[in-house]
Amino acid sequence: MSKEQTYAVQNLYEAAYLMARGFSIVSKHTNGVKTSLLFESTPKLQEEVLAFYNGNGRASAKALFDSYRTAKDLAILR
Repeated sequence: MSKEQTYAVQNLYEAAYLMARGFSIVSKHTNGVKTSLLFESTPKLQEEVLAFYNGNGRASAKALFDSYRTAKDLAILR
């Protein structure tokens, strides 16, 4: 998958929200101490990103916390 087809996330909360909304991580990229989790870039994903940053996105608490733990574990693994 090319860079143009992916959306890179360094914010664990944003990554957890996207995962809780059903989007899958397709890869990860580490540059020094920073890790980006990559999602497939789609119009639906862009809508969810806007919802997250506008504060009107919704996800179940359990899915959000489970996704946060998973994203954190993946980001820490080098």
